Amino acid sequence: MPDDSLTLEEIRRMAAEIGMTRLTDGQLQELLRATRTARARRAALPLAGLGPADEPAHVFRLGGEDGR
Repeated sequence: MPDDSLTLEEIRRMAAEIGMTRLTDGQLQELLRATRTARARRAALPLAGLGPADEPAHVFRLGGEDGR
């Protein structure tokens, strides 16, 4: 269930804390929706049994012959 207690003013304050001071009201509304969605998804994850080894690893390798 999403956290509907987060307000537009709280999002505006959080954005200002990281230097995002020129966002329009529309952009702040988008950020509010995205933050609520991210929090709801995070709350739905079963974190109790997870450890550092469960972190997905992103491994990239070049296709060159010498492996560089």
